[in-house]
Amino acid sequence: MSEKKISELIADLTVGLRYEDLPEAAKNHAKTLVLDVLGSMIGSKNIESSRMAAQVGFELGGPEESTVVGYNRKIAAPNAAFVNAIQAYAFDYVDDHNESNAHPSPATIPASLALGEKRHASGKEVLEAIALGNETVCRLGAAFLGKTYYQGFHPTSTCGMFGAAVSSAKLLKLSAQQVVWSLGIAGSMTSGLMAWNTEGSYTKRLQAGHPAMNGMIAAMLAEKGFNGPSGIIEGRDGFLQAYSYNREYDTKWITDKLGEEWIFATSSIKYYPCCRYSGGHLDASLEIFNKYHPDHRRIKKVHIRSSDYTIRLLTLPLERKLKPRTVVDAQFSMPWQTSFALVYGKIDIDTFTDKNLADPDVMALLPKVEWVCDDEFERRYPAHYSCAVTVIMDDGTEYTAEVMDPKGDFRNPLTPEEFNRKFVDLAKREIPNPGNIQKIIDLVRDFDKVDDVSRLFALLK
Repeated sequence: MSEKKISELIADLTVGLRYEDLPEAAKNHAKTLVLDVLGSMIGSKNIESSRMAAQVGFELGGPEESTVVGYNRKIAAPNAAFVNAIQAYAFDYVDDHNESNAHPSPATIPASLALGEKRHASGKEVLEAIALGNETVCRLGAAFLGKTYYQGFHPTSTCGMFGAAVSSAKLLKLSAQQVVWSLGIAGSMTSGLMAWNTEGSYTKRLQAGHPAMNGMIAAMLAEKGFNGPSGIIEGRDGFLQAYSYNREYDTKWITDKLGEEWIFATSSIKYYPCCRYSGGHLDASLEIFNKYHPDHRRIKKVHIRSSDYTIRLLTLPLERKLKPRTVVDAQFSMPWQTSFALVYGKIDIDTFTDKNLADPDVMALLPKVEWVCDDEFERRYPAHYSCAVTVIMDDGTEYTAEVMDPKGDFRNPLTPEEFNRKFVDLAKREIPNPGNIQKIIDLVRDFDKVDDVSRLFALLK
């Protein structure tokens, strides 16, 4: 057992890692994630929460260091990271890691790109930072054994703070001691409550914005000599104690084969712009729709079997899930999403709009959806987000589909064509020229050959 504290182990890896040390799967996944997050940053520019975040970012202003995506304007790097991260998370369309229950990228990548632009970092340097930050998010989140949600905390935010701090520390070229301080400072800035789910609030999207900004600030403070506690993660009053459910956690998820196995490389690429826990029932519902074409007007009942937390997250509070009042409500409503999928046979960006919330055909089917926790699916969780859907027709005919791993999981991945289509569909909302979109794709595919990441932002003007 190492005598070093966890923050010191992470610091040693952060200082010592070079891009060439990463396995090919991790290198490729990091580039994939850049394009994936960038698509959501671009595509969400003109939705309400993104416009509000941009207004605040411009009011905060600061030196012209980093670009706010979608605007030909630069502001201070932490402020740009804040705005870009909220845009990146607006569609709930970014990657998800099973065991950590976290989205690894919506805080780390905006922070890495903003700070990388400020420092004229190379693509390799930014990819190093992203790999380290995402690995930190995934390992810290996994240590909670899939239960930090039960304590009311959102690991995308709480663990994202540490990830963004590590990414920023790498780009700032901090010493090992300064990285430890960065983590110590980040721990005192960590927050992120699940309360947004009770009212479908925009604070869901803030869960990426504030760690992107404050993770960078933590590293900037450490660079100046501002110190923080080295036992911030496993210490008596540290992160794992404070944020775990019934003090249940396992540090082996953080330390075992750290720097040897890169678990962030197994994060899922989302196929649907809503909660990742929705993937199972949406895959199953769409399989039934495409295979059997049931007339939604003749459906008597829809029965869903899933894991316990999936049901809790996507059916409570019941009144908000049976009658969504906001887009966020719909993004986290199992009965609404299932009904929409069975009525229209699709779930895409345009599904989650205010005008669709009270669609009469969807609302007519919605009360017929029921759910139950399945013991086998619960046993598989959180390694697998399994689900089954049975549609029962008015004549007694039953159609069933079962999903072990939803589309986008590393065991059930998107095809290259599906992934490219996802990026293009997002990017064309703000970039009408297909040639410019292709230039962005080509540049990110060869991101490790880019000498200055400012070249990427030049394509976004």
